[in-house]
Amino acid sequence: MVRIRGMAWGLALLGALTGGAASAEEMVSKEQVVAYVDRMLAHIDAVGIERAFADFSNTKGPWIEGELYPFCHSLNGINVAHGDNPNMVGKGGVLDIRDPDGRYVNRLIFDKVLAEGKGWVEYKWPHPRTKKIVMKDVYSVMVQGKYICGSGRYR
Repeated sequence: MVRIRGMAWGLALLGALTGGAASAEEMVSKEQVVAYVDRMLAHIDAVGIERAFADFSNTKGPWIEGELYPFCHSLNGINVAHGDNPNMVGKGGVLDIRDPDGRYVNRLIFDKVLAEGKGWVEYKWPHPRTKKIVMKDVYSVMVQGKYICGSGRYR
C-alpha cells in the first residue's frame, strides 16, 4: 500500500475527483495568506522598509510563491512594492484602480485597514498566471503607520 502524505495526498484526491484539474495554486488557504503576510512583516523588521520593498518587487526572488506575491502602497496612494508587476512601483493612482465590476479595489483595502488595522476584502481580479477573471481574497495590514501591505489568494 502506498501512503501519500500532506498536500500531495490532498492534491491527488482533488485531482482524482476533478479529473486532474487541481493544482497547488488552488490549494492556497486564508491561513497561508496570513502566514505569508506575517513573513512579510518579519522581513520588513529584519532588513528595513526600503530593502524589503525592493525584495518584494523582485519577480525572480523568493517572495513569489505560486499565486502569492506581495504588494504595498503608501497611504497617499502610491505603489511602493509589487511582486507581480514591478512596473507599478512609484506610480500613483492606486486608489483609482477598479475591478471588472467597477469596484475600487484599493479603496476597499484602505477602508478596511484604516478602520481595523488589518483585514480581508474580496473582489474580482485577473489570476496572475491564467489571466482569467476570478474572485480574489486579499489580506492587508498597516505597516509603520505609513503603508498598507498584503497579499491574496485566488478562488
